[in-house]
Amino acid sequence: MIELANMFTEQKWNILKSLSMKSYSPLQLAKLSNTSIANISQQLRLLEAASLVKKEKISNRDKGKPRTLFSLSDDYAYLVSTMNNFANKRLLKLTEHHETILRIWFLDHVSSHYHLEKFYWFIEPNLDMLNSFAVASVGNNLELVLLAEDVKNVREIVNSFSRKVDDFGLGITVLRPSDAFKRINTSREPFSELRNTHVIYDSKGDLSIALKNALGDIHA
Repeated sequence: MIELANMFTEQKWNILKSLSMKSYSPLQLAKLSNTSIANISQQLRLLEAASLVKKEKISNRDKGKPRTLFSLSDDYAYLVSTMNNFANKRLLKLTEHHETILRIWFLDHVSSHYHLEKFYWFIEPNLDMLNSFAVASVGNNLELVLLAEDVKNVREIVNSFSRKVDDFGLGITVLRPSDAFKRINTSREPFSELRNTHVIYDSKGDLSIALKNALGDIHA
């Protein structure tokens, strides 16, 4: 049986992190890791045997031979718990709900986790009204940014939530996606600190792509 902990050593973890962004060939991964193709191929075989990555062959117009690209096989989390009276570890296949909660837990502002989870459970019945939501730093404050086409109705829902919760501790902004993307491209509030904007829920992936492209332009 494959020991899962061995699948998350530094080199394998770097491969998984790269594949979380896009698909790569063994040659590309070797260049990114500054190591040999033979070494990368061995690591990929182990990750594939653990069902963490998958491969596909695509046509290569230049050389005529098909290329092999690797990608993540699915969305997983490797959880380790060392609580009193409960120590365990497991590989968990993630649902959309798991992914949203984990993104909240990975925020540095631990004091906001409870409020964000409470908001998520409140908005969950109307989640189909949202394109995305994220947490952004605005000066010393945190802002919950919601992207939705039906801004008016989402604002009404959010206002009803705010009235029910004492000391929510976060500002809330509701924007149309087109307006949000313009603000991202010009680093306007609430996206004035792009590196400190963390996507929590992104139904189509558009917000994540917009932030990634904007950060790329900054460092170009």
